[in-house]
Amino acid sequence: MHKFSFLVFHQDYESFLENVRKIGVVHLIEKQEEVSDEVRDQYDLIKEIQWVVKQLSKRDISKSDAGKQTGGREAFEEVRRLYNDLEEKYQQLTLLQKEMSQVKPWGDFSKDTIDQLAGEGLYVNFYSVPASRFNEEWFETYPVEVIGQHAGQTYFVLIRREGEEPDIDAEDVRPPERPISELRHYEKELIKEIGAINRELDKHASKNLEAIKTYGYQVKEEVDYTLAVANTDKQADDKVMLLEGWVPGEKKEALVGYLEDNDILYVTGKPAKDERPPILLKNKNFSRKFEMLGDLYSLPKYNELDLTPFFAPFYMLFFGFCLGDAGYGILMAITALLLKKRVAKELKQIMGLVFYLGVATFAFGVISGVLFGVDLYQTGLPVYKDLAARFEQQGTDINMLLFYLALILGGIQIIFGLILKAINETKQFGWKHAVGTAGWILLLTGSIALYGISELTGMPFERLHPALYVLLGISGVMILLLNNLNRNVLMNFGLGLWNTYNMVTGILGDLLSYIRLFALGISSAILGFVFNSLAISMSGSIPVLNILIMTVILVVGHGINLFMSGLGAFVHPMRLTFVEFYKNAGFTGGGKKYHPFKKIT
Repeated sequence: MHKFSFLVFHQDYESFLENVRKIGVVHLIEKQEEVSDEVRDQYDLIKEIQWVVKQLSKRDISKSDAGKQTGGREAFEEVRRLYNDLEEKYQQLTLLQKEMSQVKPWGDFSKDTIDQLAGEGLYVNFYSVPASRFNEEWFETYPVEVIGQHAGQTYFVLIRREGEEPDIDAEDVRPPERPISELRHYEKELIKEIGAINRELDKHASKNLEAIKTYGYQVKEEVDYTLAVANTDKQADDKVMLLEGWVPGEKKEALVGYLEDNDILYVTGKPAKDERPPILLKNKNFSRKFEMLGDLYSLPKYNELDLTPFFAPFYMLFFGFCLGDAGYGILMAITALLLKKRVAKELKQIMGLVFYLGVATFAFGVISGVLFGVDLYQTGLPVYKDLAARFEQQGTDINMLLFYLALILGGIQIIFGLILKAINETKQFGWKHAVGTAGWILLLTGSIALYGISELTGMPFERLHPALYVLLGISGVMILLLNNLNRNVLMNFGLGLWNTYNMVTGILGDLLSYIRLFALGISSAILGFVFNSLAISMSGSIPVLNILIMTVILVVGHGINLFMSGLGAFVHPMRLTFVEFYKNAGFTGGGKKYHPFKKIT
């Protein structure tokens, strides 16, 4: 990033802002910590417009309904009014249906008749009582009429004269205000009104959605312009305007050309150590698909490594490990390819991500031998039959191998994270700050290498003890005494002991966390197997019908499994990335995304 400071004569400032906005590469430096009430109201308006656009986008947009467009502002205000009316109607309908559920046991009645009886000195009491407690003798003692039974309750009425106090052990219910027929009439009217409002909203979705989107962009541009003016320093008795901003190095040519051609005074330079330029990620095609995952946590701060290209392959593998069904992987990959050309531009990146995750799921499904819940190692297929026999001879099975694979992948990512931490420390603070981290890398990789040599060559590990002692000595000095060459030895030793305790306990806990990959993969396979068994056992023996029942159970069951297991496969690798990997890589984050001052419409 390059910092630009512009000095512009006040009479030329408005046209300068417009030209800078057309070029659209300057991220303005915010100098006001608090925004005005006017800007805050504009932000609220933008949120409302975005909500309206989101709601209209979900509606039935028919080209046949398209006609002459209304202005964006007028259309937005009309749609917002319609949604307010719609919400009010739904609230009325909810209250009405609640009243109907209370009146329903009493059926239909005439309020006028009850009032006429009251005028003659006859009053109607409404009662409810559990059906088991209704006393048949009440018919002989009082003029009682049972209206109906509902949910184990008996509802009845009693006609009494003024002054009479019936001795009935039942709950005296407040008489309904309106009969059920009147409520049903109002319900029909409300449903008609709701339908009419929805039809109006469908028309707006067809005719005015783009106009409302454009209106939202215009409001956003107005806010950006207002903030640009608010972040301008006025110099020399308000005659000179000072504006500052950040520009990516590869995008500054057009801006510099404009400034030179128009003789605008500017100063540019690299950011100082205490400054926090915005972050513009520069990932290639594959890694770019995973940027949305990294954004859920935090952007890197300036001069810090962007970990997206480093965690992307691991996340892809971990997702495939957790879902681990070749059939699900094929479905995901094919669906992503089919939808990628049909979805909106902002969703194409998601479809690309789903495709890669589907490929990883297929690969791990082939390794684990699971296809739509079917255990391929038990089917007798040539390759899987031979592998199963070989595993049995060695006293193991594919599940045990997958368990160890989860731990191996975890160990690889942890060590890789430490390597990135050393690179990050060197990049930000110099190599003297990275000696301690390098010592841990040397200790871990060296110990694994010595163990591997012993296992592969059959050499007793005792013969490698001299090499192990040298390794421990060198790495120990780096970890305990030289962990930061800018501090004195005693401070390094104290902090080194504390860091050693944290590293030993932390790495062990981090490594065990990767067992979740194996556990989720097993649970996904078991659920698929369960749904297959249900489909077979519940299909019956009636020709054609049994196939239909089996198909329904399989589709619904595997759909549920794909959703539930897919959700776990999405969340848990993310947890491993943001907790275990980011911690071991020394990621701090806190960067602010690059948002240039530019024209949107």
